[in-house]
Amino acid sequence: MSWYKEGSINIEHKSKIVTGVNTRWANPLIGICAGQMLILQLSNAIEIYEIASIQSDTQLTLAKEYCGANKVGVKYEIPTSPKVSIEALALRISEMLNYYQIQLDSWQTILTSEDEVTLTAPDGNQVTIKSQYAISNELIKLLEQSKGYAEQSEKNADIAKNASSSATNSATAAKNSADNAKNSADLANQSATNAKNSAQQSADNAIATKFSADAAKTSEQSAKKSADDAKNAVSSIDTSVFIKKSGVDNQSIDGSLDVKNLTENGQCVYSPNNKPTADDIGSIPAIKKEVNGAPIYMVGSSIDAASISVNGKSVITDVSDIQSKLTELNNRAHVTESYQNGDSWYRVYSDGFIEQSSVINVTTGRINAICETLVNLIKPMRTRNYGVTVDRINAGGWARVDFAYAELYEASFRLASFSSYTCQSLVRWTVRGY
Repeated sequence: MSWYKEGSINIEHKSKIVTGVNTRWANPLIGICAGQMLILQLSNAIEIYEIASIQSDTQLTLAKEYCGANKVGVKYEIPTSPKVSIEALALRISEMLNYYQIQLDSWQTILTSEDEVTLTAPDGNQVTIKSQYAISNELIKLLEQSKGYAEQSEKNADIAKNASSSATNSATAAKNSADNAKNSADLANQSATNAKNSAQQSADNAIATKFSADAAKTSEQSAKKSADDAKNAVSSIDTSVFIKKSGVDNQSIDGSLDVKNLTENGQCVYSPNNKPTADDIGSIPAIKKEVNGAPIYMVGSSIDAASISVNGKSVITDVSDIQSKLTELNNRAHVTESYQNGDSWYRVYSDGFIEQSSVINVTTGRINAICETLVNLIKPMRTRNYGVTVDRINAGGWARVDFAYAELYEASFRLASFSSYTCQSLVRWTVRGY
């Protein structure tokens, strides 16, 4: 017994139409026809229905309505030869003859029709081809066109041959010119590079030589002057007036010494033999008296207190003068807050003025374009009324980077940089303002 069970089916409740997926029910070689059974495979049961007719490879009709629930993608089986009988054999032969008749009709159409013909293969696949008559007509047209194309191609071949010869000669001449130009360019580039390197080396050598010569000349002059000064100083020393020190324990001095004339750093040196007087220390002349057995000092003559001064500075004796001095000092701007850590610092003044500075590494990542770097301030400003200055720390190629501030904010500002090549620059920024 043969069974057909390729693909799966979809069916709806109270419908006679069964839809197949990847099925070939209309293929006569398979042998599916009216009167056969459609068996549905369920999880715990089977359902059997009679086939009334076959419409196509993917559609058939049942003899009665399907009474089960809707199903999608369910497995099935169709017994195509349930038994060996004369009726089944006759049915099979009839189906085969019908199939071959269809094929013969199609081939006859291929030979006589002017239109395209669709053929069905034994496996159910269909293919559409042109008829023999249509192919013959197209060949005749192609032959006539080919004859004209051949004549024109022959003419074009002669023209192309001449053009090819000219093009070959031109290409050869162009190649030779290009090779010569390339060689000349290479030589010129090499010469320019060598000249540039030589010029740079010469300039560097000249600078270094001049610097060394100037340094040597300066050192020579300084050494000569030091030698002359030392010689003169030694010659001018009068060793006869030297006071010699003796006695390691008592540190006695041999020879006479006027202790009143001893000075150190411009100040008089006092000793038990040279005591300071009132005039020496700037004391006010006073008269010593005793009252109830206790010594007191009284000014012996009138003194103008307003004219008293110490080290050239007037001595304030009036309280109003002291208050005016304090007011003057308070009105002066002074530092109320300061900070310093490594390369970063800031100062805040009593009038609200702020100055701050730090060092950052700026990367100019694009050439011939403006690049921006956001710089965070150490101390936020109260307003945007401040100025920005930038000092380059690097030397060499980095010095050719241009800087400017783009936008100002209370807590940060944008620093713009521009260069003809990508680089990194170490810079110090300084902000001053309110």
